[in-house]
Amino acid sequence: MRTILFLALLFISCDTDNCDLSEYPSSPLSEPYAVQYGDDWVEYTYVCVDGYNEIWKYRMEGGCWEAYRDTQYNALCD
Repeated sequence: MRTILFLALLFISCDTDNCDLSEYPSSPLSEPYAVQYGDDWVEYTYVCVDGYNEIWKYRMEGGCWEAYRDTQYNALCD
């Protein structure tokens, strides 16, 4: 029973790749156009990804890095 509980907690807990708070998470795509850093966040900006600009922001939440992605249409990408 304890083994099942341990495995359940292991799968429910955050992804261990993004739980090292001692360093910022690596860039999710290739080399970003711009990077901004804060105390508990990092933001990667990519230009012209399939006609859009992509902004990936990682924030510390619940002991792990959480990723958020925003897209903005870029008419200059054509």
